[in-house]
Amino acid sequence: MAPAPYPAHKEAAGMPGESAPPRTDPSEEAHRVPYREQTAPDYARDFGRDAQALPVDDGTTVLSGTCPRCGCSFTFTYRPRAFRGPRRGRQRGAPFPEFPVMCTCASEHAERPDGEEGCGAYWIVRLEDL
Repeated sequence: MAPAPYPAHKEAAGMPGESAPPRTDPSEEAHRVPYREQTAPDYARDFGRDAQALPVDDGTTVLSGTCPRCGCSFTFTYRPRAFRGPRRGRQRGAPFPEFPVMCTCASEHAERPDGEEGCGAYWIVRLEDL
C-alpha cells in the first residue's frame, strides 16, 4: 500500500512526493527593497543576462529586462538626443553606444520620493553587450 500524500500545509521542497512552496510575487519582494539611488559593479552584468534591446527609430532603443537590485521587470527608453538632426550612421570603428540605465519599475518602494520611479538603481549599459 502506497503512503498517503502529505497534507498541503506540510509541503517542503526537496522531499519525495512533495512540491516546492509557491514562489513569491516579485512585486511583493520589491516592497522590501527601499528606494535608494545606488549602483554596484555587477548591476550591468546582471541586467545583461536577460535584457533585450529593441531599436525603435533613429538612435532610440527600448531596453527590457529585470532590475538587478529589486528583481522587478521594467522597460527603459534611451534617446540619444532631444531633437532630430541630419541622420548619421555609426562610423566604422566607432564604439557601440554606452549610456546610463535606471530601474523604472512600477513596484512600490519605501522611501521613494514623489515623482520618482523604480528602486533607484542605475548602471551603464553597452548595447554591444546585450
